[in-house]
Formats: sequence, C-alpha cells, structure tokens
Amino acid sequence: MKTKFWIILSLLAALSIACQGGGQDAESRMESSGADFGNNTQMAKEDYAEAYDQEQSQPEQLTPEKKIIRTANMRMEVKDYKAAMASVKTLVEGYRGELTGENEQQYGGRLENTLVIRVFPQHFDSLLLEFEQLASHVDFKSINSEDVTRQYIDLETRLASKRAVVTRYRELLKQAKNVQEVLAVEENLRKVVEEIESIEGQLKYLSRQVDFSTINLTIYEEGRQLSTSRSFWSRIGEGFQDGWKLLKSLAVGLVTIWPILLILALLTAWWVRRRRKKA
Repeated sequence: MKTKFWIILSLLAALSIACQGGGQDAESRMESSGADFGNNTQMAKEDYAEAYDQEQSQPEQLTPEKKIIRTANMRMEVKDYKAAMASVKTLVEGYRGELTGENEQQYGGRLENTLVIRVFPQHFDSLLLEFEQLASHVDFKSINSEDVTRQYIDLETRLASKRAVVTRYRELLKQAKNVQEVLAVEENLRKVVEEIESIEGQLKYLSRQVDFSTINLTIYEEGRQLSTSRSFWSRIGEGFQDGWKLLKSLAVGLVTIWPILLILALLTAWWVRRRRKKA
C-alpha cells in the first residue's frame, strides 16, 4: 500500500511538471495517471472514455475568440498646447478611457507632453481620429496589433491541468497514513498552487492588455512665444510672491541666529553705558 501511495505521488509530480508544457499531451498524461489513482481503477477508465466520447461527438468549436493587443504610437504638433491638452483629456473621458501616464517637458521654445492612454478596443480607432483633428501636423502614427490567442489558450489549458492535479493531490492527502506521506503531498501541493497563482497572474495581465488598448500620444507646441507668454500682471503677481518668500526666509534666518543677535545687543548696551560714564 505504501509502495502504491509513493508511485501515485511520483506520477502526480511528473504530471505537474508535464503540465507546464500545456496542451493535449498534459491532458493525456493526467488521464493515464488518473486511471491508476484510487481503488476504483476500472470506473475511472470508463468515466474518462465516456467523457472523451461525448467530447468527440459534439461539433467542433469554430475559430476561438481572438485575443488581440492593440498599441498605437503617435506624435503630433499643435498650435495651442493648453487648448489641445484640455481637448485630449475631454476626449479620453468622453470615450471612457483613462490617462495612466503623463510626462511634460520644455526644451527651449518647445513645450512637449507624452501621454499614456488606455481605451476600450472598440473606441481605439475613433479616438485616434479625434486626436488627429487636434493636430496642425502629425509627425508619425504607428499601430501595432499582437495576436495572443494561442498564448491565452495555452495558459488556460495549463491552468485547468494544474487545478486537476491539485484536486488529485487533495484526494491523495486523505489517503496519507503517516506524517512523512502528509508532508510529501503537502510540499508537492504547495508547488502546484504557486504555479497556479503564477499562471492566473499571467492571464490577468493578458486580459488587461486585451480589454484595454494603449495609445502613446506625444503632443508639442513649437513657438517662440512660449517663454514670454506670461502677461505683465501675472509677472507682477509672481514678483510679490517671490518678495513674500524672501521676507519669510529672512525671518527664519533671524530666528536661527538669535544667540548672536543677543550677544551683539548686550555688547552694544555695555558700550553705550561705558560711553555715558566717560562723558
């Protein structure tokens, strides 16, 4: 009995490793290992054969739903940077997208901002066309579509296989007779659970990339007036603010050197009194 237990445990461990390759081979290995598991060997074989016959009798599924990751890179010049930025944010909100990144920089007379925008795939092309309407000149626009259907199906197949292995490990855990067997099963079970969590993480990441297309948009304004666009009154206001900051800094500095000021005051008072006595 102990020998059979360890044989089944070894088969499950080998099956878990084989599942990493995914696909039909892993399923067939799991089928053969399941036939050796437990006391009802013949019933397990009949169940698998029946399930296989039912699957074969059903009409084959047509082309699976494609999983496409779409990404666009676009760089354009605008006449009015502030107005264009406001329009971009309004459009993103209107198309139920989200602005996930923003990097604004100024190079001399050029004010530039690189935006990362996530939007539903059905709004992807329309939003790009709306952005083009804001541009005075489009430097470049590129669109990339990556088909990850095969990768997605492979991950789902591996996940199903791993979950089946976990179920069998839990059944085997109930049959463990001593601490050594329990620890051996739990260690293998822990490894498979970690692999399941890793696969689920990859599936979530792929789903996120498929469900939301990405637009990397760079907009800039090329103008000599950018550095002098502030009005006279705005510069007067900034002057008052700078003066107030300087006054606060002086006050903080005076408080910081109060011991020196106290010593100077005492010396001055002593000198004045001495001068009066001489007089």
